[in-house]
Amino acid sequence: MSIVKETCGSVWRRWDLHLHSPGTKLSDAYGGEVDENGNTDDETWDAYLKALEDSEVQVFGITDYFCFDSYFETIKRYKKKFPEGQKVFFPNIEFRLTDNISSSGKHVHTHVIFDHDPAVCNERKFSEFLTALTTHISQGDVDVKCSNLSGKQYEAATISMRDLKKALKDTFGNENLYLIVTAANNDGLRMADTQSSRSLSISDELDKASHAFFGSGINTNYFLQTTRYEDDAEALPKPVFSGSDAHSFDDLKRLTGDERNFPPTWVKADTTFRGLLQTLYEPKARVYIGDTPSVLVQQSREATRFISKLEISPIAGYSGANGVWFENVSIEFNPELTAVIGNKGSGKSAIADIIALLGDSRQESNFSFLANSRGNKKFRTKGYAENFLGKLTWKNGTEQERALDLSIDPTSPERVKYLPQNYFETLTNEIEVNDFRREIEDVVFSHVEDSDRMGKSSFADLEDFKTTQAKQDISSLKVKIRELNIEIVELEKKAAPSFKKSIEKQLKAKEDERHALEQSKPKEVPKPAEETEEQREINTELTVAGDVLSGIVLKGRAAANQLSSLKVNRQKLVDLKESVSSLSSSLTVRRAEIVSLCNELQLDADNIFKYNIDTSSIDKKISDVSQEIGALVKDNNLTIDEKTDFQKISSIPDLHAAHKFVETKIKALKETLSAPHRKYQTYVQSVKEISAKLQELKGDPASPQLGTINYFKAQLSEIENVLTQKIKDKVAERETLSKGIFEAKTKVRSFYEGLKKRVETRLADINTDEFTVTIDASFVPTGGFEETFFHFVNQAVVGEFRGTEAGRKKLQSIMADVNWNDADSILVFINEVIETLKKHPFEAQVKNIKELYDFLFSFEFFDAKYELRLGGKNLNQLSPGEKGLLLLVFYLHLDKEKTPLIIDQPEDNLDNDSIFSVLATCIREAKKSRQVILVTHNPNLAVGADAEQILFVKLEKHKNYKFLYESGAIENPKTNGHIVKVLEGSRPAFVQRRLKYHIR
Repeated sequence: MSIVKETCGSVWRRWDLHLHSPGTKLSDAYGGEVDENGNTDDETWDAYLKALEDSEVQVFGITDYFCFDSYFETIKRYKKKFPEGQKVFFPNIEFRLTDNISSSGKHVHTHVIFDHDPAVCNERKFSEFLTALTTHISQGDVDVKCSNLSGKQYEAATISMRDLKKALKDTFGNENLYLIVTAANNDGLRMADTQSSRSLSISDELDKASHAFFGSGINTNYFLQTTRYEDDAEALPKPVFSGSDAHSFDDLKRLTGDERNFPPTWVKADTTFRGLLQTLYEPKARVYIGDTPSVLVQQSREATRFISKLEISPIAGYSGANGVWFENVSIEFNPELTAVIGNKGSGKSAIADIIALLGDSRQESNFSFLANSRGNKKFRTKGYAENFLGKLTWKNGTEQERALDLSIDPTSPERVKYLPQNYFETLTNEIEVNDFRREIEDVVFSHVEDSDRMGKSSFADLEDFKTTQAKQDISSLKVKIRELNIEIVELEKKAAPSFKKSIEKQLKAKEDERHALEQSKPKEVPKPAEETEEQREINTELTVAGDVLSGIVLKGRAAANQLSSLKVNRQKLVDLKESVSSLSSSLTVRRAEIVSLCNELQLDADNIFKYNIDTSSIDKKISDVSQEIGALVKDNNLTIDEKTDFQKISSIPDLHAAHKFVETKIKALKETLSAPHRKYQTYVQSVKEISAKLQELKGDPASPQLGTINYFKAQLSEIENVLTQKIKDKVAERETLSKGIFEAKTKVRSFYEGLKKRVETRLADINTDEFTVTIDASFVPTGGFEETFFHFVNQAVVGEFRGTEAGRKKLQSIMADVNWNDADSILVFINEVIETLKKHPFEAQVKNIKELYDFLFSFEFFDAKYELRLGGKNLNQLSPGEKGLLLLVFYLHLDKEKTPLIIDQPEDNLDNDSIFSVLATCIREAKKSRQVILVTHNPNLAVGADAEQILFVKLEKHKNYKFLYESGAIENPKTNGHIVKVLEGSRPAFVQRRLKYHIR
């Protein structure tokens, strides 16, 4: 028997810490022959061990009552039968406590699970322990020890929790060698008599004495609560494990996880006792009771978004003249959080850069190890990078290989999101925060519903689409030309061969994604033979319900597509009406000019100039479309039951309610099925779900959604068939309108206000007294206002703005009281600027007065902004550390993108309290939905965020630059040693600091 060691750290595995073996002291129902010494025959044992070996469960707790006989017999026989077996066994001794807390008179059962290392927990120590532990049974004046129990005494014996803890401490001393796990249900704490204060008090004391509990998923949330005690004392969150409690071969069917009332337990940890102990520190994140942890489901269905392995090797024939560097490096990555640690210059950033290179990150210009700029080449100096190949393998098996001296492929989709240290520092030190703001906006865009994106793929594109009319009103010719030129440039980009190549590669990536999803289809489960009429009826109901559910899903998808189309059409109608109204206003002005001239020339203007504009048909169309949208989004609060006609349901909220009802019905029906039928129905449902996702990935051929396979095919078709004519049409289109600049800008601001609402709730989840992020959609001066203003003003002549520094201070003092959200306040400011200039010769100070007036009165010097504030300060006022923290929070907590997130040493300039309280929390959330690889030298990130994998790297420069690495879980002793040494400055230093802080 050996221990399974994972180089990719803590991973989810099936554990069953409560099952009995043949010969168990009570309720042994395994059958078989028993000899005169009470030993079960070999055939029965072989069948038992084979069932364990064949199961998906990796770790077992072998349980017996008041003794360890079963454990040692199981270990001995397993090693003999499966000498290369990988299963792990912990000794689990089950006790009946003297405590009685239920009204039925049942005694509470508790277990002690011990470290399976024979060096610390062995037969001698267990014998000492059982000898030290007395039961309530007495013979004469002597209390019977657990070691002396025999026969029916096993059925009658009880012990006290106090005696148990004392015997454990006296025998083992170190509490890290055992766990007290008490039953929650049946003979457990949750069966306490709620009408009895005494029972509740005893129950709480037993809870406090226990490290964990045996129960089911319904108990998990209760034991995670910190307010569960009657005396209001703060409780520790504790893990709950579901065990099979098998006493027979029939019970061993529970190991499949398909048996009713015996859901499987998954533990994310090394298969060691230290791994089990880790669940005490992270009970919510490390233990899951149910079918499959969501990360494993996601990893299977989105296999193209998880990095499986990184390999780096020298090219054939490389002599090592310029260093050994990467010699046969092969690093497997955890699907959740990997923390890359090491001393300075150890190659941490090398790992991040190489992954980013192979994942076609657009941050190549900010690489540090693979830097390739003039005067900063480092490893890309000739003779180094070209001698090594990197290969990235994804979970679906696809590979990306590239020499380390090559650049990314800009036509390929970006498969990883990379925040290199250089880029991070550039953004956070940026004075005008324009690039920083764009990064934030990309994250905000991820929260815009697909139906509201209007077919746009970026924040900037959606912004242009939603505010086009407002921008047209701001500058009659300028905005229209700008808009058309943007469209023309976009179309010409599409006409370029590189764009077509990019679309083809994105289509290839989607086809790979489709293939990966198809590969995730479960192995076919044949439909089991019908058992009973009741089973047949249930199966029929499930089939009907499944068809109904599929119909609801299809109808929901169609409704969502229709809603998106209607919203686009309504926006176009609104824009059309505004264009027509603006045209009407312009025509009215122009007609007045014509009438004046006609009167002067004695002409009848009505015979020359006639027009009629009627927007009533547009208004009716807007009303009709709005009604259709309203019908689709209206929640009719329908009562969904068996009599509901699902064919008549049409609104999206009602479809959601119907979906939930049918889904619940299917789940309830499945619970009534036998295990084979339930397994078959689970297979059928899984196939349907994957088929639906495949259809969603392909998209509607007639009207494909953005990012689907048919969308990219449509793009290619457009490029090949209609693009040339589109370009001609757009080049020919030129017209502009302008009126009400401030009112038009207000419409732009309303766009930002709509986005604000989308992320405020998510931000509220992480706001604290010390860290508060708010959003303000308002008008702010443009970054280049002062520079543009002084382009018109000669600061070398006498005037209030004379002198570079003095002039700027004067302008800033006038600006200080401006309310940029009030047109009158802005006009007061403009007039004050002009009056200030006029205190001295005007023409001498202003280089071009008309251009200055055009600049000031066109309101071009302020714009609507989506302004973030941290602690009341806007982005321009934040320190580099504060900006860095804000950016990380957005990517970790708000970004909905699912590609792997690679972050290189983000903690610089951040205080430790912020790192632990904010970043660690955000990382914990981020790793639930995407793979995170974090290069760090801060323990608050690696340990505080409970990294599933620690990758320790070092570069031995004295050995010809040889790169070495080790990988494991936090709970792995060797890995733990690296963490303490690298992140804490060695164990003695850590202990010394702990003592100085008076932390015991």
